[in-house]
Amino acid sequence: MYTTKQGVIADTIGTQADTEARPKFWLAHMQIGFGILLLETLVAMVYLVLTPAGPHRPMLWVTVAIWFVGAATGVCLAPVIARRSWRSTYSVTWTVASTYAVGLVAVLDGGMASPLLLLLFLPLVYGTLMSTPREATACGASALLSVVLVVVVDRHLVAMQGRTYVLSAALAGAATLSVAASIHWTHIEEHEQSLLAELAGLAGTDELTGCSVRRVLGQHMDQEIERALRTGRPLSLLMIDVDEFKTVNDEYGHVVGDRVLMSIGAILLANVRSFDVASRLGGDEFALLLPEIDTSGAVIVAERICRDLAGSGEVRVTLSIGVSGLNPSMPTAERLVAEADMALDQVKRAGRDAIAVRSPGPLLTW
Repeated sequence: MYTTKQGVIADTIGTQADTEARPKFWLAHMQIGFGILLLETLVAMVYLVLTPAGPHRPMLWVTVAIWFVGAATGVCLAPVIARRSWRSTYSVTWTVASTYAVGLVAVLDGGMASPLLLLLFLPLVYGTLMSTPREATACGASALLSVVLVVVVDRHLVAMQGRTYVLSAALAGAATLSVAASIHWTHIEEHEQSLLAELAGLAGTDELTGCSVRRVLGQHMDQEIERALRTGRPLSLLMIDVDEFKTVNDEYGHVVGDRVLMSIGAILLANVRSFDVASRLGGDEFALLLPEIDTSGAVIVAERICRDLAGSGEVRVTLSIGVSGLNPSMPTAERLVAEADMALDQVKRAGRDAIAVRSPGPLLTW
């Protein structure tokens, strides 16, 4: 007896949605990151304009200009890089490098006395807003290390000890808060992803029977046909109708009718594998998509379903089942469904409660 995992369907839907959403997320991520870098360079430029008599101004202007060009280029390339697998490493590398750039311009501007060191808080803001805990930690550590490098180079450290302690403590506190906030946002994002996956599962699952909906069957049918053609493996489809189901509703009521459908759904799910698809098409119509099973194997599955149904439920019902196999000469979902429907119609015309197979050869009935 096989057990199904309809969660696989939900995962597929969730993965498709995630695939479409992630480039947009990373585009916003990188635009914010390089926007912060641009803000850093603009602030530095304004400071240089206001303090023309400071030390090393030509070298500082060259450094800031180079950094401005790099940040502007990053903003322009963000739509392209956002679709690359190495986008996270690229983004974090630039953010960490920006902290060392701030340290460099601070050294040229007078060491710990330079107000440009306050720009080190901007990468921490970026880490808080957009990065993972690991990335936020890297940003915080690089900011503190930049201060250490400035301290090592600064020859007037004794006179600036108070400022050094305050700035270091403030950066350490901000880095800690950045990491904590990043962890918090990561937990929120994981919770949202879990909710989205659950919603995707609900959207792809029939509430009454637990089977997948018609849309999911169509998606998987196209995928499995492509895979069957590529591997040369068989693919079968069962179209299933509950015989005289209207009579069940009329005689016993819709509540009992719903319980009958629930029982059939449970039996279908219990007789398929994790990569099969058990689907409710609507009303009393169901379908089973069976990859890597030929029509003979599909008949065995259909017989097992009928046998299980005969021994369950408060109302005895029977099934009419049409079976079709993928025809390599006409490998389309429409043809696969049409041949299963033709086999199902044959069963109904012959009196129901049977299984018929539609294949390139003659139609066979059980």
